[in-house]
Amino acid sequence: MSDLFKDILKDSESLFKNEVALDPEFTPKIIPFRESENQYVATCIKPLFQKRNGKNLIIHGLPGIGKTLATKNVLKELEEETDDIVPVYINCWKKNSTYQIILEFCKALDYKFTQNKRTDELISIVVEKLNRTSSVLIFDEIDKIQELDILYNLIENLYRKTIILITNEQDWLFGLDQRIRSRLMPDQIEFKPYTLEETKEILKQRINYAFHTNTISSEDLEKIASSTFNSKDLRAGLFLLRESAEIAESLSSKTIDSEHVDKAISKISNFQKPVELDEDEKLILDLVKTNPNKLTPELYEIYKKNNGFKSERTFQRKIKSLEKSKLIKVDEIENIQGRSFKIKPLNEF
Repeated sequence: MSDLFKDILKDSESLFKNEVALDPEFTPKIIPFRESENQYVATCIKPLFQKRNGKNLIIHGLPGIGKTLATKNVLKELEEETDDIVPVYINCWKKNSTYQIILEFCKALDYKFTQNKRTDELISIVVEKLNRTSSVLIFDEIDKIQELDILYNLIENLYRKTIILITNEQDWLFGLDQRIRSRLMPDQIEFKPYTLEETKEILKQRINYAFHTNTISSEDLEKIASSTFNSKDLRAGLFLLRESAEIAESLSSKTIDSEHVDKAISKISNFQKPVELDEDEKLILDLVKTNPNKLTPELYEIYKKNNGFKSERTFQRKIKSLEKSKLIKVDEIENIQGRSFKIKPLNEF
């Protein structure tokens, strides 16, 4: 029988065995190279098993290096271990106002009677329910939260809890209001970027989940691992694996080859997450563009006159966020009053 068409992918065939395994939200059974971090998180939770208050924790590190994945894995093991500790996970990128967050708590606690209730009423209900037992509360991307009142309320009123805050910003804690910082008193742990070898092993694990055997060569995996390592974001590697496979399938190829990988790598800029700004950040950016080279206090006064209602501390955090996103530049200057900061839009330099 002729082998002329043996390497052609049929309409009913696919390179993918489980495409979901290439989703950043997918949680593998084993999270490699984060064992010590997982153990540290678990240690903060362990006092709750003795009905004592747990330790609060801030997890920080670059985007796409497993902070969320590892923490969710700890939650999963916690749920399998006991029903006496309630876990609640909140993504503050998606739910960043006090009202949105408290509705997520109500949903997690299966409380449905939220209609026509004020935010403070719902907070009281959530606190009362959580105080019936112990709880682990995770606020992912906490730096995106609009108001910190909900955090203060939970720290102050919950009896037995561990609060875990996940952020990309190493110095986020130092921008907190002193009353929150002094009550939170968190431990801190930094997630370091994966090494090249670790990156390769993690991608190999995902390949085993996602593709049929012998779909991609070790040489092409090396190429994808190198590109991923350079980006310092594991999600880039997942994008490259998926994109390479889709290119191969579009050409009816039963395997991923170097040309498919090279073409996927050329599209890596499509993966880069665009900067998403909340309404306040958009307002501040517009004000910086129309009022360049203002000192921070001057810009804050302009912000208030333009219906900005956030506190000066929150305003300063927004400025830091815009600077980190490389949308503005903040220059430190010395004057009679001491240190000041002059702000200008990126297109000025």
